[in-house]
Amino acid sequence: MGQFIRYIIVGVANTIVGYGIIFGCMYLLGMSPEASNIAGYAVGLMVSYVLNRNYTFNSTQGRRTEFMRFLVVFAIAYGLNFVALLVLIHQLGVHEGVSQVVAGAVYVVSAFLMNKYYVFKIRHAG
Repeated sequence: MGQFIRYIIVGVANTIVGYGIIFGCMYLLGMSPEASNIAGYAVGLMVSYVLNRNYTFNSTQGRRTEFMRFLVVFAIAYGLNFVALLVLIHQLGVHEGVSQVVAGAVYVVSAFLMNKYYVFKIRHAG
């Protein structure tokens, strides 16, 4: 249960940073929703890895292999997020701000499951 609570804390911190960048880019800098999303998730990628590795999962695995797995998981989860964003905005006509939040939920659920059971899974010898 402690790991799940730590994951939620990291997620909240990462969400604040990521959405701050996304909405700042969209509404302060006038960037497109797509470009803003890319910027927010790029920064979020690094924040998420460092906090989850050190705080959520207390990983002691080799960083190189672990980070490569993390990038694969990120790419899959981000791909799901970005497809959801495009469908919501361009196919369903959902407001771009609401679309960012819904697409973010897609990312959170898929990333958590893959991080827990693939990236930071405790590996046992033998």
